[in-house]
Amino acid sequence: MLKQPILIIDHAPHVETLAPTLVDLGYRVVSARSSGDGLREFDTMRPPWVIVNAATAGVSDMVDSIRLRDATVQILMTTTGPVETVMAEYRGRADEFLSLPAAPLVLEVVLQRMEQTVRLHRRIRSFSENLESRARGSVREVIDTERFLAVRQIVEKMSIFIGQVARSAQGGMRYFNQLPYFVSIHNRDCKLLAANSIYLRHLGNRLNQDSWGIYVGRRGTRNGCPVGRTLRKESVLNTSALVRYASGVRVPVNVHTAPIYDNDGNIELVIEIFAGTKEIDRLAEESRHTQQRYEQLFNAVPSSIVVLDRRFRINAINRRFRENFGECSGRLFFDVFRPGIFPAYRDPITRTIRTGEAQQGEMLLTNNDGLKVNMMAWTAPIKTVSGKLVQVLVIFADVTQVRKLQANLANLGLMVSTLSHDMKGCLTGLDAGMYLIDSGFYRNRPGRIEEGLDATKLMVERIRKLIMDILYYAKERPLNPAMVNIVQFAGDVVANVELKVRGANIRFNPKFPEKTVEMEIDADLMRTALLNLIDNAVETCIENPADKESRIDFELWVDRSSVGFTIEDTGGGMSAKKVDSIFDLFYSTKGRGGTGIGLYVTRKIIQKHNGTLSVHSEPGKGSRFEIVLPRGFHRQSA
Repeated sequence: MLKQPILIIDHAPHVETLAPTLVDLGYRVVSARSSGDGLREFDTMRPPWVIVNAATAGVSDMVDSIRLRDATVQILMTTTGPVETVMAEYRGRADEFLSLPAAPLVLEVVLQRMEQTVRLHRRIRSFSENLESRARGSVREVIDTERFLAVRQIVEKMSIFIGQVARSAQGGMRYFNQLPYFVSIHNRDCKLLAANSIYLRHLGNRLNQDSWGIYVGRRGTRNGCPVGRTLRKESVLNTSALVRYASGVRVPVNVHTAPIYDNDGNIELVIEIFAGTKEIDRLAEESRHTQQRYEQLFNAVPSSIVVLDRRFRINAINRRFRENFGECSGRLFFDVFRPGIFPAYRDPITRTIRTGEAQQGEMLLTNNDGLKVNMMAWTAPIKTVSGKLVQVLVIFADVTQVRKLQANLANLGLMVSTLSHDMKGCLTGLDAGMYLIDSGFYRNRPGRIEEGLDATKLMVERIRKLIMDILYYAKERPLNPAMVNIVQFAGDVVANVELKVRGANIRFNPKFPEKTVEMEIDADLMRTALLNLIDNAVETCIENPADKESRIDFELWVDRSSVGFTIEDTGGGMSAKKVDSIFDLFYSTKGRGGTGIGLYVTRKIIQKHNGTLSVHSEPGKGSRFEIVLPRGFHRQSA
């Protein structure tokens, strides 16, 4: 007979896992090769134990997910490396640890321990359920008995108290006068014995008069009035009636009457209570005003507020939250705002629901515009009088601008450091050039003078480029688009750089279409972007010369909807990691030889034209930058 099924989650081939050994030991084995497949198998079969290889991709999150689905499941972590490392990482999350390869006897001992733990969990659960069932039945009987006794005592005490009040009008009327209803007490002969101040003020002093005297219509008789009906039926009644005030105004009311018994069980008195419609309207208006005040306060708070229940369902949101994140009442909070962003158990909302205590933490949410915003969350538990958590109040404050300010301050410090170093290098180069010029004149050596002039020109060009990049970064000027012959524009760019490229012993291959193409661009900004890319291509070809011949291809292409520029070089190329970072501010692939501003500025210029800038590069195979601009971009963005 096969034993309990075991789920194995292991990326290794089947024969290299524990599956064959487990089958030999009599277990039914289900295998999964990935964390995702493992979770799906776990949801399907719900095994009492799971064997997981610590080297499987995504295993940490998967273990947390399994534990979240079933807190009693037994998890055995296996590893081919040091088992101490795995124990340190999964301590408290896994139950057993085993180093591979493992002898069948060792594996069997570990599984026996896990089986004993599973059986113990089941016994405890069964005992708890039986105990809870028995306790629930006993408690229900006790509660029913106590409730019956309490109701009986209340009725008896109320009868005694009201009887005393009725018999002692002087002392009793002070209690009556504090009630916001029409309260009166009548005897067996349907005569009014006592009434509170509201009754006397609106209905007049009718002591010792007929109980039916205030009613109109069929309730205005001895047998038809509420007191008479209670005396006849000897029970508590609710009667609809029409009352005539002393002023002559007629008001519909609901009258509640109850008999009061003497010590022999006979009806001695009848208490009559009703509220006028004005009083009911006043109480309803007060309740409405109170609710409106709380709603106004809730919506006037300048922070986003949401109230969740224990299952993370959104019960209420204020106006600011609705403006920022849309209408999401009734939905599960993390279905809307957490598609895999927060690690399990670590966000402040989950911690509050787990611990019942206030928490604080930063969360990343997506607003109505699809933008990621940094929100500081403060949570407060909402509990019953007995201390049971029923809801969680969460107050969000947008700290996105604070984080941007922190990033800008960090960039400012980095910029000052970078620019100071670059400026120092340029000044050193100028000093060297001036020295060569000065010594050339002094010693009458024209070659040295020419060398000094070249060095000075190079440093001046570097300073000019550095200053222009800084100015663009510091203050972005608006676009100044104009209709330009794009082929002629590309030719002007080639004329600016051709001498420099060929002077560096690099073959330059410009390629343009023959037809004339007119489109709107900011020629000055676009020229800056193209020159930045070509200058970078020249520098990488100089630093990493090709085996045969260094080459830069500059191509302009045109189609119906767009215009493109392609700059391709045979330099050293870049890794995928560098490609992901080259457009970041102050990131430079040249180490201390670059400012890290040029490509950042270039991408900003392309984006201003509603265009795209893409990079394709491999180490040792050069790089290819491609710019694509939509024709008529200015009309699109207007």
